[in-house]
Amino acid sequence: MIFSRNFAAALLPAIAGILLSGLALAQTPSDAPAIEGYSPVSYFTEGRPEKGSKEYAARYNDRTYWLTDASQKALFEADPEAYAPIFPNHCPFNLALGRRASIDPTNFKIAGDTLLMFHRSEEMDGLERWNEHGDEEELMERAESQWTLFEF
Repeated sequence: MIFSRNFAAALLPAIAGILLSGLALAQTPSDAPAIEGYSPVSYFTEGRPEKGSKEYAARYNDRTYWLTDASQKALFEADPEAYAPIFPNHCPFNLALGRRASIDPTNFKIAGDTLLMFHRSEEMDGLERWNEHGDEEELMERAESQWTLFEF
């Protein structure tokens, strides 16, 4: 029994290191545009996703966002928190379930004043499942708590 406890105590830091390095690899490189180059402002002003341009890039929270034109860039820079997605790399429905899944920037919802982007694949549509759940407040709380763990 003592051997098992010592072995587990020695193994836990190694496992934690592997998990943390995997999380680091899953994050978007700082030179790649956030949300696959889509302009976060367009979701609010146009009601749809639009590809931005490197020419109108703006930084926020260690991510580079591409905007469509100078007026969008000015809007974003004046209040980036109002436009940037709350979970820029992860589907909030999957976060609420305690797992990571990439986003499809064309699969989105504006909940109140928050931009949410969801996973979409043949197996699952995160937005559809989010809407089916019915309790958006509960899902947001769960997603936010998991987001903190994943971003650590």
